[in-house]
This record gives sequence, C-alpha cells and structure tokens, in this order.
Amino acid sequence: MKFSSKHENIPEDEWVWGRETLVWGYEADHAYTLKILAPKVGREGCLSLQYHHQKSETWFVLSGQIWALMIQSGQIITRVMSKGDFQNLPTGTVHRMMAITEDAKVLESSTPDRHAADKSVPKDVVRLHCVHGRDCEEYEAPEGRLLVEKAILVTEEAIRQVELGHIPIEDGLDLLEGGSKINF
Repeated sequence: MKFSSKHENIPEDEWVWGRETLVWGYEADHAYTLKILAPKVGREGCLSLQYHHQKSETWFVLSGQIWALMIQSGQIITRVMSKGDFQNLPTGTVHRMMAITEDAKVLESSTPDRHAADKSVPKDVVRLHCVHGRDCEEYEAPEGRLLVEKAILVTEEAIRQVELGHIPIEDGLDLLEGGSKINF
C-alpha cells in the first residue's frame, strides 16, 4: 500500500532504545502524529528523561508492559502500564519509559511532530537525562534540577529491578492525572 508520494511503506526508525513506526504524521500537513514505539527491555530500552515545548502526547499500551515516569505538579510518579492502559502527557510534562517485557508496544498519539515529517526541522525535545549518553540540557528551574536528580535515582532503581526480572514499584498513583485503562 502506498501511503504518500514520499513513502511507499510506513516509515520506521531504529533508535538506540528500540524501534519507532510512524503510522501517521509523515506529511507536513498532517494535523497529528501517530507512532508505534517498541522499546527494548531495561537500560537498553530506557528512553531519555525529556519534555516538549509544543508537543503533547498520549501513550496507549498495545501489548506487553512498560514502566513510565512522569513529573506532574512537582511530584515524581511512576507507573507500570499494561495492555489497555493509557496516559496523557500534556506539553511540558517531564517523562520517560522503558519496556519491562520483550513484547511491549506503545501507540503514541501526539500533536504534530514536525521532525517526523521533515528531518531538517529540529526535534521538539529537551533531554534532561539519557542512559545512552546523548547530549542533555539542564532543567531551567533550580527546584526542577533536584527533581531530575531524584528521577535519575528512581530510574536507576527501576532499571535494576527490570534487569533482575522484577516489576518496578509504582509511586504517586494517587497524584496521577490523565491516565486510566480500557479493556479491549
């Protein structure tokens, strides 16, 4: 099936953390972006701790399990997400994920990701920490830097748990907004 004048097939990118399939949003005039993320397990599949200036996104777990970290209202929240779980991440929300299981697949719907459509457009991502050594920036607010340091420690413990074959702990779920489960 031909998807556009530019793409004979659905575009896929291999990243250090796993694979990203661009289902929609590969044209500049697309009003939203839809991706399927397939992160690797543990440290190898840990995405960077990041936020976006313009992009908001929603994660919907299609299969497997992931561990997610979000910072909302100055609090670190960790969540184990399974098939049918979803989480909205408004613009500016600090977040990251990693797979707990090999079969983890996450549908990511977002406001337009212009970089996905045109690689010459800079990515709308502010990386605060990356276990893979990619360049990172400092969080703007001093109190935010302390949260980032704590989020790194929480991440390292979650990675350790996953690599031991355990499920990482969840924390702050009572503070969590924009997430739930759909049975399908």
